[in-house]
Amino acid sequence: MKIVGINIKKLREESEITLRELSKRLRVSASFLSQIETGKASPSLSTLKDIADALQTTVGGLMGENQTKQDSPVVKVKERKALKHLGSGVSMYLLSTPDSNKQMETLLFSLDRDANSGKMLYKHFGQEFVLALSGVLELTLNDTKHVLKKGDSIYFNSNVPHSFKNLYKGKTEAVWVVTPPSF
Repeated sequence: MKIVGINIKKLREESEITLRELSKRLRVSASFLSQIETGKASPSLSTLKDIADALQTTVGGLMGENQTKQDSPVVKVKERKALKHLGSGVSMYLLSTPDSNKQMETLLFSLDRDANSGKMLYKHFGQEFVLALSGVLELTLNDTKHVLKKGDSIYFNSNVPHSFKNLYKGKTEAVWVVTPPSF
């Protein structure tokens, strides 16, 4: 997570935005934002997305995806970039290489037992496709709960308030495709 904080601070300073200005835009405290920048705190998935939007980049950009040269379009398991602990027990891994012309972002979500996206529903611009690989994933769209088991999938507009949680007694994994690329 330290690289994320370093990149947030770098982009914020390059944009000539003070810590206090950015914290007001994001509706978080300046001290919390400072802790994120120094790697002492981890933002939630929705806060990380809000930071990326405010700094006119993507979550992948904050993770340094654009800072490494890729000779191959293949992402080996051991080479996946991980953004760990997005909320309680949620890990996210980038499944694609950096590309400035990318039209979508492909992600692997790994949810520990009882992990979820948080108490509040969130929404943003775009569309999402989710394919459950293992376990049981509950995806809430507005007030409707959808349960996905291994092999099940769902496609929805991201502007619909949504949240997710692991209903399985163990780990649940899902491929998440988001457009436009912002995660």
